Amino acid sequence: MGEPIGILKVIVVRGKKLVIRDFKTSDPYVIVKFGNQTAKTKVVNSCLNPVWNEEMTFSLVEPVEVLNLEVFDKDVFKADDKMGHAHVNIQPLVTAARLREILGVSKEGTVLRKVIPETDNCVVTESSIDWVKGEVVQDVWLRLCEVESGEIELKLKFMKPPAPLLPPKSQVV
Repeated sequence: MGEPIGILKVIVVRGKKLVIRDFKTSDPYVIVKFGNQTAKTKVVNSCLNPVWNEEMTFSLVEPVEVLNLEVFDKDVFKADDKMGHAHVNIQPLVTAARLREILGVSKEGTVLRKVIPETDNCVVTESSIDWVKGEVVQDVWLRLCEVESGEIELKLKFMKPPAPLLPPKSQVV
């Protein structure tokens, strides 16, 4: 395992235009993987445009991994059906956070970097990485791959690791 550099908070906000995997609908949930760390949202029953608004926390280490997600349809009597997958590179978020620190950016709403759709990500439209309420934040829509339709909205936040607690300095008399 590499050097710890921070904390990645991932908020799985919502999905839209997800595929039908049951009779007329689906019961979607999302599995998020970051390196060897995994988290899962709750199941939203009978919905193709689910809202989760669930926050997950992952440790960030060097080298920075790609964030992967898979969407499934929950089934009771058989294996859950795949509803697509997506990935997004977290390095631009980390780089923007480092740049913000170096430049001392503190103005609310400052755009630190833009991320555009490319072959190495599933980004639907241009996304910005901003300084918001003391955090480096990226709101991004990801297109699901190997499926007819579907997009997932994420909010990504980079946070510095908490400083280790130091013992109080002893007073010299």
